[in-house]
Formats: sequence, structure tokens, C-alpha cells
Amino acid sequence: MTALSSHRSESDAVKAEARDWVLHLAGRDDAEAEQACAAWRAADPRREAAFTSAWRAWHGIADTPVALIESWRAEAAAFERTPTVRVARIVRSRAFRIAVPTALAASIAAIFMVPQAQRSAPGFQPELKVETRVAETRTLALNDGSRVTVGAHSGVDVDYAPKTRRVVLKSGQAFFEVAHNPSRPFIVLAGDAEIRVTGTKFDVTRIGSDVRVAVLEGRVEVRRRGAAATSVQVLTAGQRSDLVADTDFRPAQPVAVPAGAWRQGRLYYADAPLSEILADAERYSDVRLAVDDRVGNMRLTASFRTDDMDHFISDIEAALPVTVRHRADGSILLTAR
Repeated sequence: MTALSSHRSESDAVKAEARDWVLHLAGRDDAEAEQACAAWRAADPRREAAFTSAWRAWHGIADTPVALIESWRAEAAAFERTPTVRVARIVRSRAFRIAVPTALAASIAAIFMVPQAQRSAPGFQPELKVETRVAETRTLALNDGSRVTVGAHSGVDVDYAPKTRRVVLKSGQAFFEVAHNPSRPFIVLAGDAEIRVTGTKFDVTRIGSDVRVAVLEGRVEVRRRGAAATSVQVLTAGQRSDLVADTDFRPAQPVAVPAGAWRQGRLYYADAPLSEILADAERYSDVRLAVDDRVGNMRLTASFRTDDMDHFISDIEAALPVTVRHRADGSILLTAR
């Protein structure tokens, strides 16, 4: 082993220990551990420097998109109101106390591992995974100025690279407001669908293997993943298209309702199949909704509030030749009359 590699290995070990100390003390009121940490830092200037760097990385988490999530902010506010929490400080002559919301604890180690130069690069975005609950929506403010509104019972993964911005819609629905950057395309992957933009506003819904894309502003390119470049379809404001199993995207068609209208707490449908409407409705209700084959293809023009599912089910029974059956397991089955 060369002297240089030995020095790097020792330096890395000190940095790892410093991160461990910050994580160990986070959210704890442990005077003995604080004293042990102070002694460890005082024994070597390199330890003090590594600890200070680790502390700054932890403190910088407050500026990341994780800290912008509403649920995290609420938890952080609760910690601030807790009498035992003290303001975090770096003081060379004595130990310190810090606290961190539990929802963020799992994110700290990953952010520590990102090189400082990369963390400070314009548009840097730590990897972010978000899953919403039934009837919950959440808006993510990303570091490049883009925003993603995650619909109810939906999941997204944000993974930015130096030359691309990528988000995976694992399930459900999301509305994207993409900051313009021609040299760094924004790509959404949803099942077999690939949606590519450089700056626009659009909506993506994934129901099983089917994907629906609707554009509010700008220009969006859509295609089946792995398909030839010649199969790319371009959608512009006011258009939508669908990808269904074993097909390319269907021809563009005008949308009757502006993309992203669901963010206001009301869902709108114009001559939509009942199976599509109920799949959306299930993301806002704990009650499982099922239909038989004859009912799924019935079409309906409707609008309903996402917090008023009971009335919506009743309206369906009044508008279509269907019967609503409440089953013993709590689910609802719609059958043809």
C-alpha cells in the first residue's frame, strides 16, 4: 500500500466516524455520549474538521426537497415545540445537543455520502422517494425549480443525473411543472411509457400497465420505452394520449378537462369508461370498488369531489343501468341491471 492510499484510507475512516457521531447524537439527550464525542474530537484536529464538515452536511439537509415535504415540516415543528430540544450548535470547547425528525433520519446517511462538490452543483437533487396514502396529495419542490404534485395513493422516485432529470411514476398520478432547461431533459418513466420534456406542465396517470398523458402547457414527447425514435408522438397543450398493453401511444386527442384539474380536490370526466373513473376513485377511498365486465365499458360524463365518494357512488347508480352492492368484506360491487 502506498503512503498516499494509506492516508486516504485513514482520512475516509475519520470521516465515517464523524458521520456516525452526528447520526448517533441526533435527537438524543445523552450527556455521556456527548462527552465521549467531545473527547474524540479533541484528540485530533482532523477529527474536529471531519466532525464540523459532517455537521454542516446534516445542517444543510434543511435546504433539500426532503425538508420541503409538508409531513416533514409538521414533524419538525413538533420537535421545535418539545421542551427537551435544544438549539444545535458547534462549540469546540464543549459537547452539543441536536435533534432531527424521525422521518428524515433515514435520509441523512445518504446525503452524507454525496461529495460536497456535487451537493453544491446547480440543480443537484438528492434521490427522493415519495409514496402518498389514500386521499393524500403532496407537492415536491425540486432544486432545479421544477415541482411535482403527487396524487393520492401514488408513488414517485426522483433521481437526477448530471445530464438528465428523471422521475419514475411507480403508481397513481402526478402533475409535473418542469423548469425549462434544453440541455438537461426531464424524463418521466411510467411502466412501459417514456415521457420526455425540456420545460412544460403535464399530467401522467398510471393504472396498472396503462398510462395516460395530458398536457397543460408546452410540448411533450411520448413513446413506449425501447421503441424506435421514429415512433415518438408529440403532444401539445390541450392534448392527451394513452398507452395500453402491447400498443404504442394512441393518436393524440383533445382533452375536455385541463390537465391537473384534480389538484383542486375535484375529478372531472367526459365520456370516460367507468373502469377508468373507478380506478381513480379508489385512490381517494379505503373502500375497494369492483365492476363486472359489462359495467367497466359503460361511459359516463361526471364530476365529483374526492372527499365525497358516497354521493358519487349513488350518482353512478342513478345515471347508469347499474346496481350497487355492498359486500360483507366492505367492498362495493357494481353490476349491470
